[in-house]
Amino acid sequence: MLKVLSIFFILLPAAISASTSCQLSIQAQHYPPRFIKQQNTDGKVYWQGFNAELFHLLAKNSGCEANYIEVPWGRALQLLASGELDAMSNMSHNPERDSYAYFVGPHQQERILVLSNSPGANLVKDLSALLQSGQAISVMQGIYYGEQFEQALARDPDWSKRLIYVSSSQQKLDLFIAGRVQFTFEDSLNLQQLYLEGVLNPQQHKLAFTLHQNSVYFAFSKQSVTLPQLRQLQQAWQKITADGSLDKLKNQYFPDGQNQ
Repeated sequence: MLKVLSIFFILLPAAISASTSCQLSIQAQHYPPRFIKQQNTDGKVYWQGFNAELFHLLAKNSGCEANYIEVPWGRALQLLASGELDAMSNMSHNPERDSYAYFVGPHQQERILVLSNSPGANLVKDLSALLQSGQAISVMQGIYYGEQFEQALARDPDWSKRLIYVSSSQQKLDLFIAGRVQFTFEDSLNLQQLYLEGVLNPQQHKLAFTLHQNSVYFAFSKQSVTLPQLRQLQQAWQKITADGSLDKLKNQYFPDGQNQ
């Protein structure tokens, strides 16, 4: 699918036969530890990480080949709805998305945290205090930040003027580090990685509170994935959960048990 976009194949020891006729495309962006963009000595790009390798197993066990499409999240949602993209991962299940996607999983628990670089961060302990702070917030296009957040936007549309929407996590992070926004929303696993790598400083870029947490799934387009294919994917999911493959990947990428 998506002939106009670059397609990358994950290189794993148990590679699928090139004769496989079924192909499933999934959105990917460099977002350790879920998607890790790598390059071999020949310059060919391949994908590793928890979500990338789990999708490989899911596709393989349903008789398909996994294709990785590097495209921003917001654009990927549009492509998923139209059937130009087959799948996305880390998808919260809500009524809007249920209208255009099937859900398989869940594969993880997601926790969205609110970070601040403002001296007054200690005063912001919940969404109500954040609303009253009057400060700018960088957020990702198309990300579901929970029912409370959606309801707050519906009650006070003017609040959205403080939200700076970006298409990539790097753009969101750059605005926050540069001080152009005082708050940002970050996934707990990614925050752990950013602290570990020294990209963010826990003394300067402080955790304010947990905004939202829920189970996340693989979502498959209702326009491109047939009901028989969905049944195969559901059976494949049952297999990789029953045979320990899912737990093995979780232990590899989340040894402390976080977000499992």
